[in-house]
Amino acid sequence: MSCTAKSAPDFLKKSVIYQIFLRPFTPGGTLQSAFRMLPYLSELGADILYLCPPMVADDDVRLEFWSDRQKKCALNNPMNPYRLKDYYNVDPEYGTNEDLKKLFEAAHQRGMHVLLDLVPGHTAVTHPWFQPVFLKEHPDFVVRDAEGRVKNGRWHFPELNFESSALREYLWQNMEMFIRNYDFDGFRCDVADAVPLDFWEEGRRRIEAIKPDVIMLAESGQKNEQNTAFDLNYFFAWGCLSDVFRGDEPASKIVEIWQEYMNTLLPGARVIHATENHDIVNESGENRIEKIIGRKGHDAMLFLDFSLDGVPFLYNGQEIADSSMHSIWGNRFHGRNLTIDWSNALTTDGQARFDLVRKLISMRKTEEALYEGSVNWLEHDHKDSVLALTRNSENQNLLIAVNCRNQPVRVTLNCRIARVVETPVFMNRGADFRIEDDMVQVDLLPYGFLMMEY
Repeated sequence: MSCTAKSAPDFLKKSVIYQIFLRPFTPGGTLQSAFRMLPYLSELGADILYLCPPMVADDDVRLEFWSDRQKKCALNNPMNPYRLKDYYNVDPEYGTNEDLKKLFEAAHQRGMHVLLDLVPGHTAVTHPWFQPVFLKEHPDFVVRDAEGRVKNGRWHFPELNFESSALREYLWQNMEMFIRNYDFDGFRCDVADAVPLDFWEEGRRRIEAIKPDVIMLAESGQKNEQNTAFDLNYFFAWGCLSDVFRGDEPASKIVEIWQEYMNTLLPGARVIHATENHDIVNESGENRIEKIIGRKGHDAMLFLDFSLDGVPFLYNGQEIADSSMHSIWGNRFHGRNLTIDWSNALTTDGQARFDLVRKLISMRKTEEALYEGSVNWLEHDHKDSVLALTRNSENQNLLIAVNCRNQPVRVTLNCRIARVVETPVFMNRGADFRIEDDMVQVDLLPYGFLMMEY
């Protein structure tokens, strides 16, 4: 095995991923309505769009085959977008195959890359009335017990049988089709560690033969997969972030988790990190960050997210401080249509958030230390409430401090700075600093943050 990670496309260093979950993204919930939002996303500055599965979903109404979360949401929607029935065709709920192609063509014209959510680990249920189209001809594509009954795996999903060479070929051809016919830029690979690594390796080899600079993002906790198949992996720390900013854990817990995780990565590996995604916001809506810590607290959390190494990730609506309830199973055909509250973009909070996110994205692309520099956590006298670090590259040094608490704090950083540049402050929300005896002292208002060059 190589001692370094797979070489990722160079543009990832400056990229920001924006997740489009079609059901809540627009009131219509369609590909055509998402198409009309591309100028808005371009203005925001997002350059990688990640599209949750738009392919034909399972429609089995029998509750025994629904996941626990699906039943708990009480929206009475059998169509789980992560339990696919047809890997090749767009679900009529969202539009047509041609709509999908037009969305991607338009995104490319605006300089955006687009990732499709790929779900090869499990499939729809197998009753003849509802079964996936390919199982009629290939019953061996699913795992079965000794009596020949379909075996349900995690979340009550039938597992696909990767011992079948025919199944592998079917799915590899599916990956190739998306790259060749739609010009996708790659895939976000759902529950990647539930699928054999050699499947991903061969799939990667095949799609690279069509498009050399494809992106593969693994939803996986197995970091070494970066080496052979994936460009990006998830940094699973959403719960810790929420706990810290809520006051349930000390800020130093984030440093501990970050260092532990990064020490397991191969040199050159990249991660994505986020404050929300479709799983986090799902169901009741009470776990929305805006509701837990308010807009200013979430501002500080996003600022931290964009200050770290790797690729920042935005869930649709975060950029306008959306706090509405979303659900994987909420759409206009079943139960309730649970969408982003776009009217929030017209409020003071929504406008402030949009301006902040746009500036963070811009800084990510222009400031060398943010896309090339190493992360160095600083010692200080308020480890319970403050996170402080430097980002250092060949031509730039940045000092970053974030107050994770809803109360003011004065912190002295163990960071000797002889001088600052002529206009040092890049971003300041409720912060002030001074240098005494080469040491930096920072005053931070509740959820205040600072980025300065030295």
